[in-house]
Amino acid sequence: MLETQNKNKKQDRTHILENMPVGKAIWTLAIPTMTAMLIQVLYNMTDTFFIGKLNNPHMVAAIAISMPVFMIIQGFGNVFAVGGASLISRLLGKGEMDSASQAGAVAFWSALIVCSVVSLVSIFFTEPILMLCGASENTIGFGKSYLMIMFLGSPFIGIKMALSGLLRSEGATKEAMIGMMTGSILNMVLDPVFIFLLQMGVAGAAVATVIGNIVGFSYLLTFYLQKKGVVSIAWRHYSFNKKVYAEIFKIGIPASAGMVLMSIGFALANVFAAGFSDDVVAANGVVMRVTNIAVMLAMGLAFGCQPLMGYSYGAKKYGRLLATVKKSMSIGTVMSTVFGLLFIAFPHYWVKVFINDAGVIDLGVKIMRPLAVVMPALGVEMILLTMFQSLGKTVESLIVSLGRQGLFFIPALYFFSSSWGFNGFIFALPFADVATTLLAVALFFNVRKNLHLPAEKIVNAPHPVQGL
Repeated sequence: MLETQNKNKKQDRTHILENMPVGKAIWTLAIPTMTAMLIQVLYNMTDTFFIGKLNNPHMVAAIAISMPVFMIIQGFGNVFAVGGASLISRLLGKGEMDSASQAGAVAFWSALIVCSVVSLVSIFFTEPILMLCGASENTIGFGKSYLMIMFLGSPFIGIKMALSGLLRSEGATKEAMIGMMTGSILNMVLDPVFIFLLQMGVAGAAVATVIGNIVGFSYLLTFYLQKKGVVSIAWRHYSFNKKVYAEIFKIGIPASAGMVLMSIGFALANVFAAGFSDDVVAANGVVMRVTNIAVMLAMGLAFGCQPLMGYSYGAKKYGRLLATVKKSMSIGTVMSTVFGLLFIAFPHYWVKVFINDAGVIDLGVKIMRPLAVVMPALGVEMILLTMFQSLGKTVESLIVSLGRQGLFFIPALYFFSSSWGFNGFIFALPFADVATTLLAVALFFNVRKNLHLPAEKIVNAPHPVQGL
């Protein structure tokens, strides 16, 4: 009975990717992913929210300083989440189930090894890492209390990220959502217990985060242990295949390099902010958490569309692919615009939710408004980046992944802050978002030309993962 139910669910997921009308397929796949991302945002903000209730700007600043490190931890898992998902979706589109399982096994077991090694190494370098991220004598102690515990749990954080991507690759976005939500909700429940009841402060926030990630990881792993997936990650499917690793890394590394550069960018932003004051660090950290609502929802929409885009490309259904891109960009732009207007209209209230300090609130408002003005660009930026990743377009995904931080944000941070001080600092990230979106659009039109080949050329064109 259970085997029959699992088989029916697998067939339903294949139907969504192959035959369901594009608009309905987008919402079917994206709503669970966007819901999971929204819960993820709330979970990311929980630590800041409850620590902020202690009304200690140094504690809030310590959480903000640790945020880039947390993103780097996720980045290692993201190599295998994005790279593995892209390859699996394309192989499923070709109908190569055994190759898809091999890719899944390689992605999972490699993520397990890499994330464990990163965790072990990071524990010994916690203080130097914090200093590089902009910690001051007022925040270093709180930062160490938080990060030491986070590093102990970082293997589960990274592997959970990888498993979530692998589930999405076969259209199991609902199951991926439940795994993300389970851990996140548990974290939100445990935060006040550890922070206030047990009086552990920032260390309590870290303990709650780690426990939540362990539970979320356990649920996602159970999906495969119960053989519910179209793809298997069992060890018997693993083999050291250079072509599989090459396909995973050519998309996963650019995606994660973008996350690492984003972390470096935020770390540098903290360094520049610390040059103004610890209050600016706290305000910037709060604004990044708040505006991350729009960023993560746009990302959730894009992640939801990833299996549909990858499957369509693997099956050479280019019309379905372009329809997915067009509809999802429209949805993303409208959604991001609504959030931008809400941030412009009520900036004081958004910041005040996290900390009731007049100076920090005033600084937060000044940082938030420029970001809100350019927020409509997020819908286009995230969809196009995910499209390049889904299609296995190494160069384009690398350029867009690195563009926001490496090409635009970090240079703008130096130039704007040096030239105009705090007023320049607040415009660096908005400038980077606009510039990256324009670059992504230009690359998209170039890729689109190759999707309108004459029929005979389409038939004879080499497959993006030929030889696997």
